[in-house]
Amino acid sequence: MSLPTVHTMHWDNIPDVVLQKQREVFSTLGVPLQQEAAHRIPHGTWMNSVIERMQSQDIVIFCDIDAFPLKRAGYEMAVAHAEAGAIFGLSQFSNHKKTTETYAGPMFMAFRKSVWEQLGRPDMKSSSAWDAAEGMSVLAREKGVPLVLHKPTATLISKFALGNEGVFGIGTFYGDNDFFHLFESREPAYEQLLVAVADDVIAQRPLQFARYLDAAMALQQGGMPVQKKKRRWWRRLLG
Repeated sequence: MSLPTVHTMHWDNIPDVVLQKQREVFSTLGVPLQQEAAHRIPHGTWMNSVIERMQSQDIVIFCDIDAFPLKRAGYEMAVAHAEAGAIFGLSQFSNHKKTTETYAGPMFMAFRKSVWEQLGRPDMKSSSAWDAAEGMSVLAREKGVPLVLHKPTATLISKFALGNEGVFGIGTFYGDNDFFHLFESREPAYEQLLVAVADDVIAQRPLQFARYLDAAMALQQGGMPVQKKKRRWWRRLLG
């Protein structure tokens, strides 16, 4: 039986090394990956198009371009939950929305398309109330569909609150070192953190947390990247 493909998208502002390292990690783990160039297409619009291509029995898996499983068992766990009828996702919280609960984030998310259909074929685009894909978790809670949220357990640069449940930020690890998500990969200064983690996975050696922390502290001491006002159009297109 073939393994479900992981789908990811990227805009043209993502460094080539991020795309390359993600491909190499997935190849090392033996997990099928499909990277799609979708410049200026909102994240939720792209997710809608991927779901529409699938059959009802298919397992849909989304992954951010700067995220990946740290071991094959993480991917297999996500697939197993989806096959059992649950929605699996890395736990996320929308600090820029008015929501109060965490949800299954599409930085790594898995579900059967028939579950999405059961929930009324929800739009994956962001809205004034929810972030991209967040509405699916809201409906799952309302209709009793199992929701499996994999929580962050470590982060190299704490930056955001996970509601009342913890923190996440630049270079976040989830579960028992099951998944990694860089966040803000459009910032070239951060790519070295992703490369360091990816290279350890590709070489199949233990994760070198001391080295990652050294690099993260050097970034902080050198000054953090700042979102420029001229890039605010980027936020309006997301969703």
